[in-house]
Amino acid sequence: MLKKIKPILVTLALLAYLIFTFAFVNRKSDAIMITGIDIDIIDSLNTRFICDSEIKNLVLKNHPNIIGTQAIKINKEHLEHTINKIPFVKNTEIYTTLKGCLHLNIEQRKPIVRILKGKGFYIDEEGKQMPLSSNYTSRVLVVSGHIKDKTIESDLMPLINFITKDEFWSSQINQIYVDSNNEYILIPRVGGQKIEMGKIDNYERKFLKLYALYKDGFSTVGWNKYKKINLKYENQVVCTKR
Repeated sequence: MLKKIKPILVTLALLAYLIFTFAFVNRKSDAIMITGIDIDIIDSLNTRFICDSEIKNLVLKNHPNIIGTQAIKINKEHLEHTINKIPFVKNTEIYTTLKGCLHLNIEQRKPIVRILKGKGFYIDEEGKQMPLSSNYTSRVLVVSGHIKDKTIESDLMPLINFITKDEFWSSQINQIYVDSNNEYILIPRVGGQKIEMGKIDNYERKFLKLYALYKDGFSTVGWNKYKKINLKYENQVVCTKR
């Protein structure tokens, strides 16, 4: 009988210890005073669209007397929500250390394309628009020309994602131009050709044709022989010499 009861008693004792420890830590955390602010901006591209001082000023604007304030009196969720409203911020996590330091982990958005329409803007990897920044200009794919708002999501973003997620094309294609007929022209980093892709239809197939030309044709004649490459026609690539 004792053998059957013993595991139960041990479990209850352990549970009581955990409850006591949790309650003790909570009481201790509630009594912690804020002694400082530590900001960590997670930035995989080192773009620095936002800086520590900007975030610190925002914290102090919402809590002018934060130093010396009890940690329990700081509404961390509200502060996270406020910081997340900054268009360059993807996510914010805030916690208080046992030494009283208010720690902010901030993840920046990662732009993949710059759209030159109106004042211009970036679009990140999640399709969210970001304004241009006075702090930094990101070196990403550029789209210019006759850009229509209604085609950005339906036509442009699939093409942009295709280019930026491919190791070869992301290093090769520098710019996309949309002409008045809603046809697409690609500008490469190397060679200086105009690559006339035409309509957005079957763009993946057109890139296969272009890749075959790069791999088999340019390796023989060089990158600078042609000034224009036309991908509009079915099952062929038409090249115009310089």
